[in-house]
Amino acid sequence: MVNRRRGVLIVGLAVVAAVASIVLADVIFVYTGTINAYNIRSPLIFDSGPNAPPASSAAAPYVSFSQTGTGFTVNLAITNASAIYYYEVGQLTVTANGFLYVNDATITGSAGIGALYIYITPTSNPSSPVCTITLTYSSGSLTASYSGSSSTNNGCSLLAGTYYINIKVVPITPLPASSVLSISGASLYESITVNFGYNVVNNGQVTVPS
Repeated sequence: MVNRRRGVLIVGLAVVAAVASIVLADVIFVYTGTINAYNIRSPLIFDSGPNAPPASSAAAPYVSFSQTGTGFTVNLAITNASAIYYYEVGQLTVTANGFLYVNDATITGSAGIGALYIYITPTSNPSSPVCTITLTYSSGSLTASYSGSSSTNNGCSLLAGTYYINIKVVPITPLPASSVLSISGASLYESITVNFGYNVVNNGQVTVPS
């Protein structure tokens, strides 16, 4: 009788061990995700405006505006002045309605700029900005704010169309004296990189991971 019970116990333990091995086994679910990318027209197209080279050679010593593969580059001359205004230096073609905002901004070099204003104005009414993006320098960082008829607290609502880009700089004076007459011969003093977001789905700011 004892041997029979011992045999049943051994068999029971073997069954428990087998079940335990099944419970502890890995369970893998396999899924397939396919990501297809299609190249379409950009919702924002940047170009130089009528008051920047090559359209205006007279402005060449003071400002240039050029399209890049992922946005634009502006080279500006700053000096000891209360403000410098660059009128119609850029052109923005909006091909799809959307919401423009500053995702983040960084500054390198000497602190020569205290505030930077980017005005977006319709080409049909270039003196009346629909949105002004203000970047204020404080404690080593830039803070963005928005104003104008197409603005909200966190961005600019833009309709499809063509706009001019005007820029105003308020320098932190006094700047070091310089005898250089144009940006072509000057050393880079300060660089501001602004990463814009453009939401084509709704009027909302979504932070894009860096």
